[in-house]
Amino acid sequence: MDVTLPAVRAFVAVARAGSFRGAATSLGVSQPTVSAAVKRLEAGAGRPLLIRDRDGVRLTELGGRLLAHAVAVTTAADELEALLAGDTSGLTVGFMGEAAGTRTSRLFDGIRRASGREVRPRRFDFDDPSCGLLAGTSDLAVVWPPLSTGDALEVLVLGSDRRAVAVPAGDPLARLAEVGPADLAGRVWVVPRSPDPVWRAFRHPGSIGVGDIAGEVESRAIEETLELVAAGQGIALLSQSTDDHYARAGVVFVLLSDGCRCTTAVAWRRADTRPVIARILAGL
Repeated sequence: MDVTLPAVRAFVAVARAGSFRGAATSLGVSQPTVSAAVKRLEAGAGRPLLIRDRDGVRLTELGGRLLAHAVAVTTAADELEALLAGDTSGLTVGFMGEAAGTRTSRLFDGIRRASGREVRPRRFDFDDPSCGLLAGTSDLAVVWPPLSTGDALEVLVLGSDRRAVAVPAGDPLARLAEVGPADLAGRVWVVPRSPDPVWRAFRHPGSIGVGDIAGEVESRAIEETLELVAAGQGIALLSQSTDDHYARAGVVFVLLSDGCRCTTAVAWRRADTRPVIARILAGL
């Protein structure tokens, strides 16, 4: 059987796109070229790999069994081409403050092992919750969902943390083990200044049911938030892991009584189909 790489690529592209037209677009070739390539592969197999109907394309039983092997072949070919082209550049991984807490270093180690490349951590503040992904300056990022990214990014949740309120050490709330919305009414809050409305709203006291807000002070970064809290300018809604990662004298973290949590996730651009990214994600 004469199995060619273009035929295997065409089969994988059709299976992923669900149509020959979509596959042709993703491969940058004509639709007849894709059809001919798949037909050659089916001729070698002696039976159909795809079922064609008005709703698109579906895998046959044999096609389903072959797809994983075909993907492995194309991935290996892409990696070989990258090595031959000398593409061994490092990877930039964006992160924001306490977004991953103690998980950050373990994640970076996992990325190094899976990619075999240098990992360049890059810190971001509240002005870019996507940590460089939307701007194209990061390859992967540790983020704190939710984000206003539409379909541009994919995320894989790494874990979650209890939400907490940061208060000045001398504040009466600092003596409590837990607080609820009723305890937090009538206070001034330090809130993030960010262009992402969804990300910003989740970090606003209104998201936990606090309706009586005496005022708001904007902050551009986690360190600035903690400084403002320590100076008595307001209290802030953060995560429990912030206290571990950014312990600040004069600031006490009090857990929310309802047990509400926030998640941390690794994110990447949906359009980024590089084999190295797929290999990293498979190992997480």
